[in-house]
Amino acid sequence: MADGKPGTLRSPPGEMTPETRDKLLRVGSKRIVAALAQHGIADRVVERLPACDPFAGSASITIESCREGSVLVGEAADRMVERLRQRGIAGIVRRSDLRDIPVEAGDAILRDRESLVVIPAALVETVAEEAAEAIAFEEFTADQVAQGGGVYGLHIPSGDRAKQAFAAWRRMKGK
Repeated sequence: MADGKPGTLRSPPGEMTPETRDKLLRVGSKRIVAALAQHGIADRVVERLPACDPFAGSASITIESCREGSVLVGEAADRMVERLRQRGIAGIVRRSDLRDIPVEAGDAILRDRESLVVIPAALVETVAEEAAEAIAFEEFTADQVAQGGGVYGLHIPSGDRAKQAFAAWRRMKGK
């Protein structure tokens, strides 16, 4: 199914494209939490977890369903962890770390150095794109200020002037 952009396809339910995974890791958990809030979704974040390398993937709730790039949600014995890593899973999240967040198979999990976020499967590509757009717009605004321009009319990217200037900036920057 097309996602509105020429030449792109949505991944099958429960699977995440490498592009979406990269985008989630690039934008980070704080941006994703803000994008989820725009959709009225809160309380999907866990903070103050022990440090680990960032990862993102679709949630698998059983060991048998773990595929390359997925994130196992559950308790895995140490002997299983190595075997799962050999299968190419993105990461493992203990249910106890999730506290009260219900996770369904196929939801996306983003874990970075700041926090862990659970993203409903139906929204993962949307919020990843919205978060990336927000970052691009902030870069555009910073560029405008650095060049001596004001931010009046740019602070809300919904005005025609802001949309036109942002589109021109993106073409110029190749973003």
